[in-house]
Amino acid sequence: MRGLEGHVPRQSEIKRFSKNQVQASNFTDGESLKKMRANRAKDVRSGFLRAWKAYKKYAFGADEINPLTLEPLTTRNGWGATLIDALDTIHIMGLEDEFKDAAEKVKTINFDKNDGEPSKVFETNIRYIGGLISAYELSNDRMFLKQATALADIMLEAFDTPTGIPWQMWDVQTGTGSSESGPSTLNNLAEIGTYQLEFFRLSQHTGDPIYHKAAQRVYDVILDQNEPKKGTPYAVAGLYPIFLNINTGKFLAGKPNLGGGSDSFYEYLIKTWALSGFQLQRCLDMWNESLQGIKKYIVSRGSDKRLYMGIGDDEGLDSISDTFTCFFPGTLALAGRLLDDKETIELAHQLLLSSYNTFSRMPTHIGPENFGFLPDGDDDSDLLKSQKAEIKKYGFYLDRPYYLMRPEVIESIFYFYRITGDEKYADWIWEIWQGIKANCEVDGGFAGLRDVRVGREGGLIGKQESFVFSETFKYIYLAFTEPNVISLDDYIFSTEGHPFKRSIPFNGTF
Repeated sequence: MRGLEGHVPRQSEIKRFSKNQVQASNFTDGESLKKMRANRAKDVRSGFLRAWKAYKKYAFGADEINPLTLEPLTTRNGWGATLIDALDTIHIMGLEDEFKDAAEKVKTINFDKNDGEPSKVFETNIRYIGGLISAYELSNDRMFLKQATALADIMLEAFDTPTGIPWQMWDVQTGTGSSESGPSTLNNLAEIGTYQLEFFRLSQHTGDPIYHKAAQRVYDVILDQNEPKKGTPYAVAGLYPIFLNINTGKFLAGKPNLGGGSDSFYEYLIKTWALSGFQLQRCLDMWNESLQGIKKYIVSRGSDKRLYMGIGDDEGLDSISDTFTCFFPGTLALAGRLLDDKETIELAHQLLLSSYNTFSRMPTHIGPENFGFLPDGDDDSDLLKSQKAEIKKYGFYLDRPYYLMRPEVIESIFYFYRITGDEKYADWIWEIWQGIKANCEVDGGFAGLRDVRVGREGGLIGKQESFVFSETFKYIYLAFTEPNVISLDDYIFSTEGHPFKRSIPFNGTF
């Protein structure tokens, strides 16, 4: 697994993969069903528009709005995270006037200046650069590409380290890097391995390979500097620890998992391969290697007989999970369709059932931030009495019972709807949307929920991150549009829910 462009692609396989259809061709038809879908899409669009208008009235151009106090918040350097993250959703929903107003605002942003705080490079990439690229592809307005390139050029400076692995934080005004916490040269797996999609596409649009090479250099280094060895943090090939030193490229600690700090690293392996027209063979090879480890050490059957995703390696499993892991069933199903692998799709379906269960078993139809499970056959003597009771009641226990409008469960259900054409998945999303409206909607948009077991009466959280507009609303809405709207055969979604066109050709060079 060496080289900036990865392994040499096998041309016969590229032809075979290119014929594989991702979306179902058997969506249920009928006038009554079409009318219901249209009404549901209209309802979601109206909910989005209410939240967007509150942002526009009280915080337009700010990173976020506090949906409870209506205060504008600076959380992502003051460049307008919600403004840019929401662009493609606005366009997809056909909100032409809103898109025009947003574009005028984006045109005025100067990325050379910020709020004085260092930028989190990973978040800057997925929210800002990804959002701008997607807006460009949907609208053909080159202003968005110009802004994406300007910001990417600034963020490239963060890759100027002894290894080429980026700093976690970068101060655009002083030109200095740091870590969010801990040793200054610390970074995590997700925050070094979630540039590959956006930077590949930016190199395609600009004709400049510098972005793609910077992102691929990360793979070069971690593969060159780390060999799997029992008894070390990196013990299982393809199951990477969370934390590493950017100056050496060596892994330090952090048991492998699919949750926060790791998730999108694995997601981008299969998605970058697909976006490249199946040319970047190394991405697929790394995905396949990782998937073997995931199946063996991270996937575990719970006492309720469902399959869960824990934290694990060859030394054992920690049966704790978070809502971030729930992206994986959707990505896995996508991989199964791209590769025409029915076994992978079935595994994805089993993992979807446990993910959806964390939502469907709650009276609010909304799931918790973190949850735990009891592996099948394990003794429960280490669990608290309340945890035992919840496992008996739900099949899992709630570790962090709050909900921050995160999209991952909805995202995976959306993939299954588009891949199978089965209307039950759209119904699941509608049920969740009803729960969100009943428990989270406020004058300023949609707030977080303190306890999904209790609902609105348990208290709200004054937080509405930009991903609510870029992911949560988008996946809910697209479950009720006509299936050819942002078809999975035509687009690859970034980890922030930004669709990139699959039709842009790549022959191995820029």
